[in-house]
Amino acid sequence: MNHPIDLLALDWANPMVRKYLHVYPEISSTVSEMWHADKWLKEVDLDDLSPMWANWEQAPHRHFYIKELAQLRNGDYVIPMRWVIVEGKEHAEVHRVHYSSNTDVFTIVAGSEAASVRNEYELIPATELHWNFLDLEATGRSFNFAGIIPSWASCMPHPTRQLAKGRPAFMLRIMPWCDDVSGNRSKQFNPHTNIYTANANLPHQKHSQEYFVRFCSTSPHASSLEQFEALAEDFRKWKPAYDCLLEQEILFQIHPHVLPADNPQQAESSSCAGLGSNFNCRYDKTGGSKDEKETDEGYDSLFKPGPSRTPRETIMIIKEQIWTACLGVQETVDAIQTRTGVKDKIAQHWMEKLVTMARERRNTHVDNIATRDPRLNDRSLVGEAREALKMQLKHEIQSELYSWVLTQPVERADLRPGDHFNVLLQVHGLDPHQDSPCELLHTFLLGEDKYIWHDTNTKWNKKKDEIFATRLQSSSIDGLSLPPLRSRYLLQYKNSLIGRHFKALQQLTVFHLDDDLCNPDLFNLWKASGELGALLWYPEIRNVTQYIADVEILTNNVLDLWSVFDPARIITKFKLHVLPHILNDIQRFGPAIIFSTEVFECWNAVFRLCSVLSNHLAPSHDIATTAGDMERFKHQVSGGWWKAEDNWVQGGRSVRDFLKHNRPLQRRLGWTDGNKVKPGTVKLLAKKHQLPSDFESAIREPFNSGGIDTGTIDSDRLQGKALLSCKYVISRSGDVCRSGSWVFVKSSMSQIVLAGRISKILLPSDQDPLTSPNGAVIVVEHFNVDTEKHARLDMPLLTRAGNVLLVPPHDVLFIFNAQHDCLAQQCKTVEEPVRQERHTTACRQPVVTHANDDHYIINTHALHNAHLIRETLPRSLTEPKTLFADRRGLHDRMAAGLRITGPAKRAKAKEKAKETRARKKDEAAQRRMTVQDDLEGLADNEAI
Repeated sequence: MNHPIDLLALDWANPMVRKYLHVYPEISSTVSEMWHADKWLKEVDLDDLSPMWANWEQAPHRHFYIKELAQLRNGDYVIPMRWVIVEGKEHAEVHRVHYSSNTDVFTIVAGSEAASVRNEYELIPATELHWNFLDLEATGRSFNFAGIIPSWASCMPHPTRQLAKGRPAFMLRIMPWCDDVSGNRSKQFNPHTNIYTANANLPHQKHSQEYFVRFCSTSPHASSLEQFEALAEDFRKWKPAYDCLLEQEILFQIHPHVLPADNPQQAESSSCAGLGSNFNCRYDKTGGSKDEKETDEGYDSLFKPGPSRTPRETIMIIKEQIWTACLGVQETVDAIQTRTGVKDKIAQHWMEKLVTMARERRNTHVDNIATRDPRLNDRSLVGEAREALKMQLKHEIQSELYSWVLTQPVERADLRPGDHFNVLLQVHGLDPHQDSPCELLHTFLLGEDKYIWHDTNTKWNKKKDEIFATRLQSSSIDGLSLPPLRSRYLLQYKNSLIGRHFKALQQLTVFHLDDDLCNPDLFNLWKASGELGALLWYPEIRNVTQYIADVEILTNNVLDLWSVFDPARIITKFKLHVLPHILNDIQRFGPAIIFSTEVFECWNAVFRLCSVLSNHLAPSHDIATTAGDMERFKHQVSGGWWKAEDNWVQGGRSVRDFLKHNRPLQRRLGWTDGNKVKPGTVKLLAKKHQLPSDFESAIREPFNSGGIDTGTIDSDRLQGKALLSCKYVISRSGDVCRSGSWVFVKSSMSQIVLAGRISKILLPSDQDPLTSPNGAVIVVEHFNVDTEKHARLDMPLLTRAGNVLLVPPHDVLFIFNAQHDCLAQQCKTVEEPVRQERHTTACRQPVVTHANDDHYIINTHALHNAHLIRETLPRSLTEPKTLFADRRGLHDRMAAGLRITGPAKRAKAKEKAKETRARKKDEAAQRRMTVQDDLEGLADNEAI
């Protein structure tokens, strides 16, 4: 194990990381990070947030701590309770304090105005603070805190101030991830349980880079909960580090914030019985037997969150199971687990031992005539008295075994987290039930999308596979941030797809399905799934209330359409029931992509190489050592500081700059510097591809028939100059836009946003693309956005306007994806030669040729820039619509049908299982007879 607190100490001392650390929660109208969301803002205990603030821009750097008396510049007194960021500035949430000079008494002002998220404190700029508690105390005055809560008065000065001894003190919140991973690169599974972690105080753009993933522990033997126990030792522990931004030593703590993982691991982390149990939800107590789920109430409950589970209740149930196991009746323990859905992996180890020990002792003291209690040998003891004695002996055994388990491994007064049950259930500030959010990769892509894809393609033959593959390959992927489509490969291995394949299908499939490939119910599911997916991949949320309402409508639509297509699917597939919980997860943690696990899954490739190249004698130790060496190397070449003897030092300039100027090393360490992309930048084509042209031949002649809107472009300055072609332009959103890209542009003069397709990117030969990028001219074919949506796809339509826009680079807002309406325009399929390795071959394959270039569809299923598309287009074109007004009535009708088909299917399955058991029994008997005949024949041969 490499301890996370030691790893995160490197973040403070790394100049490439420290500048991105966000140490205080932030009140913002736009939610794009975890520190904007409800858990960080409203739920985290005040003592678990960074306790101090100082004005580092002005000396002296007085340290102000929460729950300490402080004086403002105007002479008023306050007690800061929390530090927050508001509009980019540091603020303090305070209690106003009244000071009476006559009695020298401080009292909290009652009814002070509430101006904070918590609605308890007043919000003031932190720079208004002037004197801290120690400064006031240094004046020699005595303080009488008669009206201040005694617990505060007794804590002045703040305990952390005394511990820090002049050093700044901060808090970091982390995201530990755990899963089982194969240590082999081959198909042979070599199971390891791994824990990685990420610093939640970093922006989510950084979380998508492998550079910021930290390896914590691995073991082929220790379970995830055992490893979490070791991880929990680092929580709430002060650790010194060097802050390269403040250029001084600091103290910091780490606290767990969220537990991203796949569903089976999150069930284990929550001590849930798992996906196959009756009560399989880690969030709530929804569930029951199949008969119970087929009732009207039971079926409807699956479509919404139920009563929440709590760690306290879960611990009580685990203790009840351990106490029951001391009786030695496994069936009773199983009944509790079935009834509650609680099954703890650590407690299970002790319960198996206790059941075995209880059975042995019950046999010795109750059942065995030779060794049982002498009172049971009294023949006069019969009836209820005899049964009462047996029960008394069993309870004595139960108490004796329970006392024994309390001594394992050391004697304590009660069952303990880590030793006897899941340590995560008692980690301060963590609720594994509610802090294990619905994860998009495993729940949506490999869940809901995978189910639709399977139900769609299983009905296809090879001819239909080829039709869909040809159509899919004709899709435009510009503006989707997808790798090149390999549609025939995708169809060849259609039952073995991974997340990136479903991400492509989710955005494109709906354009290529007709009645021959898909029935109406499935087609509606594809549409609803694409709409929901686009919203779930939002990187930022501008209007949380509207966004949550939209996601709720689309989630309900998806689940209701599933109930129409297959009413039993939500009973058999847990991933559908868990979808409504994502609404609360987004409110508490921010956009769903923040707690996605793709980057951790990617880091598994690094782990596998460490495993393959380990010594294979002590592989876990060797892998951890290798990961530690990589962290050390990464820290040094990033310019990080470390302690040598009593001084903090860093490498020489050549070492510090090694990573910055070495692109191959950046790629291998998973580092990307996004600051290098500047909006408005253009890049020229290579000289060998350049065909300089003048204004007339490049713009006037090709587009003269439709009219040219020059806008703010001075066309006179382009006359007589050679215009060079550019490869791309960077939009305001940071997108790389090329010729043929669909973009929204904003006129600098009229401030009107228009849609169009980039035709050319031109730069006058006398302009330098680096020093004068705005000298470029972007030629955009203008398309109108229709007021009506596509009748079948419910997406906005684009129609050629007939004119051309000339816009400067800084007017290009963002890229979007548009698809040709091939089904409506009846585009034809033709055979074309196949190019392989840059050569045209004699092989031919079908491709789609577009019949009309005047009509396109804005792809609102696209994940990239989905939030910008919806902010730009009229609400009427993107507003979600509820498909079923009477949802409860729909669910009741589906449940009524299930009460007929469900029991019939289960009876048939039971009968089939009975026949299978009988057949296997007959086959086993036949094999035994054959073996007996062979043995008898062998004996006869030996006798002869």
